[in-house]
Amino acid sequence: MANPDERFNSARLLQSMARLPQARKYWLGFSGGADSSALLHALYESRDELQAPIHAVHFHHGLNPGADDWQHHCQNFCRERDISFTSDKLEIKRTNRTSIEEESRNRRYQAIGEMLRSGDIYLTAHHADDQAETVFLNLMRGSGIEGLAGIPQLRKLGKGWVARPLLNMRRSELESYLVRHGIDWLEDPSNKDQSFDRNFLRNALFPQLETRWPGVVGRLTRSARTARISATVLADFIDIHCDELLHNRHRMPLRPFLRLEPPMRTLVLRQWLRRQEIPALSEVRLNEFIKQIAGSTSSSQAEVRWAGWQIKLYGNLIWLQDQVIPALESCQDWTVGAKMELEDSLGCLQLHGSKITIPGGWRVGARRKGERIRLHHQGVRRKLKDLLRESAIPPWLRSSIPVLYWDGEAVAIGDWIIAHRLQNWLDTHDVEYCWEPGSPLLSDLRSACHDLTVDHYQSLG
Repeated sequence: MANPDERFNSARLLQSMARLPQARKYWLGFSGGADSSALLHALYESRDELQAPIHAVHFHHGLNPGADDWQHHCQNFCRERDISFTSDKLEIKRTNRTSIEEESRNRRYQAIGEMLRSGDIYLTAHHADDQAETVFLNLMRGSGIEGLAGIPQLRKLGKGWVARPLLNMRRSELESYLVRHGIDWLEDPSNKDQSFDRNFLRNALFPQLETRWPGVVGRLTRSARTARISATVLADFIDIHCDELLHNRHRMPLRPFLRLEPPMRTLVLRQWLRRQEIPALSEVRLNEFIKQIAGSTSSSQAEVRWAGWQIKLYGNLIWLQDQVIPALESCQDWTVGAKMELEDSLGCLQLHGSKITIPGGWRVGARRKGERIRLHHQGVRRKLKDLLRESAIPPWLRSSIPVLYWDGEAVAIGDWIIAHRLQNWLDTHDVEYCWEPGSPLLSDLRSACHDLTVDHYQSLG
């Protein structure tokens, strides 16, 4: 029988919470299962001693036939205790690249990252048994030191943090806590399906290991803590010595990267992905990509895709992208108003300055094949394709760059290449033409293009 002082309770939870950063709000992922129910109830019992309010959030994945009942259970649990509650229904797209469980997790953490504000902490109920299972599974996958470090107790996500205050608690402790307090919880029927690796570990393998090596969960969690210290020191070392490679979240210069020794290339690329909180890429696929770019010419396009992310090589840059940027499919007339809305990630075009009337014949669309633009009054007409290439815009993003047409003639690419006719009109009306992308990748690309503008494009004839 566990020592009462070592059982999970509010006092032990508060000790763990005290080690977290100062919080503006605590969000708690509440599924209705034993782990999250114990965490939420203990936080509720300790609410007067917490530094910030609690808000429970339930993600409805729609994968379980009883998903609606789970949502109602969670909602009622919170209503009875006057705990703030939100339910978010996620759209899970089945793909061939990842399992439905991995896709659900990725989509959930994407939603969490979008939800968090500065000072927010998202709490999960991962415990010591989860940690041991994660370390063992990563070991079976041939993971490096980061994988053997298991689940981090605290990590950045979006503008806030993700924290796991129960990593030193056992699953049995949490269930005992619920029994002592007379709290019901939900059991996911899929937890008994041993076709899932975690269920096989939990229900079949770990009990056998425990008979041979008692305390196997504690042994694995101690190994994870040791590996986490080493992984943190290594990450800090890479950050200090390779910051010029890592500082841009979307682009990494190829040549300095290839000057590194091969083992260091792998570590640097992993650290780049880790900085963006990206799902892990397998060692085999990562090394295959590095091998491709190390033996390629600047015109080749090596790439790797996983979990909704992709890394590509174009020119002398390695590109990291977390979504498919839509193309401008058709032209839209711009007849009134100082703002033209594009698709979500493409943002909008806007005129800043005095109130004006839009000239007739303005349309916005993607580059047309063979289209040219006249940058100077007496200058030659340059191909849009050439100018986009000179702007170092990868081919797969070029159809996402808005082109402004005036009477059927291109007069602006993005907002960094402006034809003489449009610039004359802007100067006359004291107006600035601006593209405000909705995608961080396109925003970064636009900034890089503006850095080229003054010296480069003014010299083109």
